[in-house]
Amino acid sequence: MKELALLCVLSSLLASQDVSLDQLMAAGIALAQQEKMAEAAAVFERCAKLYPASFEAKYNLALAHVALNQYPAAFDTLNSVSPATADEKAAVHYLTGKIFLNTNHLKEAQQNLASAYAQRPGEENYALELALLYIRSAAYITAIDVLQPSLTVHPQSEELKLELALSDVLAGRYAEGLSLCRELQKQDPALSVSSLIAAFSYCAQSNYQACESEASSALASAHPNPYLYYLRARARWDASAVPDLQDVSAAIQKMPACDVCLLLRGRMFEAAHDNRSAIADLKQAIEVDGQSAAAWYQLSVLYRKAGQPKQASDALKHYRSLHDNESTQEAESFRNQFLDTMGDH
Repeated sequence: MKELALLCVLSSLLASQDVSLDQLMAAGIALAQQEKMAEAAAVFERCAKLYPASFEAKYNLALAHVALNQYPAAFDTLNSVSPATADEKAAVHYLTGKIFLNTNHLKEAQQNLASAYAQRPGEENYALELALLYIRSAAYITAIDVLQPSLTVHPQSEELKLELALSDVLAGRYAEGLSLCRELQKQDPALSVSSLIAAFSYCAQSNYQACESEASSALASAHPNPYLYYLRARARWDASAVPDLQDVSAAIQKMPACDVCLLLRGRMFEAAHDNRSAIADLKQAIEVDGQSAAAWYQLSVLYRKAGQPKQASDALKHYRSLHDNESTQEAESFRNQFLDTMGDH
């Protein structure tokens, strides 16, 4: 009934020639809050036509276009905006950066998001988006430089703490990252992502007992991140070469594109003299990341064991053409998995 009533009001508003800016804005925002973005866009478009001087009408129309993945329309709307204040100029740069980011124009996205942040460094969302872009490009120290002052302004922000903890750990600032993880665990015990970052930090420092303990504790939660299965399996393997096929297979089942998971299980299969399964996992890992030096080298060894000298030679050539980037691959795999599940706190 409520939905029908809202649609009736919407129809009336769109048909009326005597409707106020406030009425249209209120209706559009109500629709957007109910995730009826096409209807919200129609209201904001009507509002922008009736009140072309309204920054809010056009900006909200651009937001609705972005939500609908209508990026050219969003650009056109923003280009018609005439921001009058510093806040409005920063908002336009921010949304322009978001559009460039969503369309994979990373250089332009960084320029616009950096401009929005420079104009309004106290705006939490501006700091979060800009730092996240830096994290994606492995510019962790630069991300830290954005996040630290913003966290000073917003000391209770879980999102800022999470991004800063991730940046710290990936930059090798393990103590700082772990400290933030403990803060988050106290602030919100249900926030399992902080345990994921902590477990990765321990594994990166070769503290495998702590990594296994942290991962096991987090895996007992209601909705654990699947990367924890990999971290626990890796901790057990690196500590004592004990294969944990159940955990690593669970990780692969939930994350089929996890190249480091496939690489680890390949090593476990090789140790169990199941070279056929090991080769299959390594080939799959290379399909995910053809630049994995470790996978190519291990594959060359297995091909030689299997009496396939040509395949072994080809794999070795691939390995020699790459630098040994296993530690970088580990960090990249974790970063990408973390960013893919940012919304699943």
